[in-house]
Amino acid sequence: MIRTATTPQSIVIGTFLVLATLVAAVVPLPLLYRSLGIVLFSYLSFAMAGLPYAFVAALVAPPLGLISGDPGWLVMLPVVLSSNLLAMLGLELTWRYPAAVISPLLLITPQVFVMQVSKQSLFSVQLPWEPNVGVWISLHTLVALAGMLIAIYLDRRRERRPDPQPRSAR
Repeated sequence: MIRTATTPQSIVIGTFLVLATLVAAVVPLPLLYRSLGIVLFSYLSFAMAGLPYAFVAALVAPPLGLISGDPGWLVMLPVVLSSNLLAMLGLELTWRYPAAVISPLLLITPQVFVMQVSKQSLFSVQLPWEPNVGVWISLHTLVALAGMLIAIYLDRRRERRPDPQPRSAR
């Protein structure tokens, strides 16, 4: 289990990061940047406030991105949702050092699957990421790795810091 910030701080920071994820999903940017923002803020929510905030950021924000009216986002929504769900499950089930490898791999697994399947004639479909599939997958991997390293660093930093004494003991 990750060590989060103290209770009032984790609630405020977690809420802020979830709201930042919602903004990243709705803002009129290219699909790649919107998806990367959601992934980054989901990992930061996990690092600062714990898994409940990370799940909300990863799974509630992408459907709200439909508000922007981008048809490409609607097409990529199942890939984004399944990637985020698997990444957060990887965090939950393998937390600490194995999660640094497993969570980013689970994040890109649906993307690689869709890339391979869409090349076959039966499932041939033109996805909005088409000219830059490799860039999409590699940037998501790098953002997930960076998010994991930040989460592990913050957890280790909190582990080394002794618990403050309660005010009644002073």
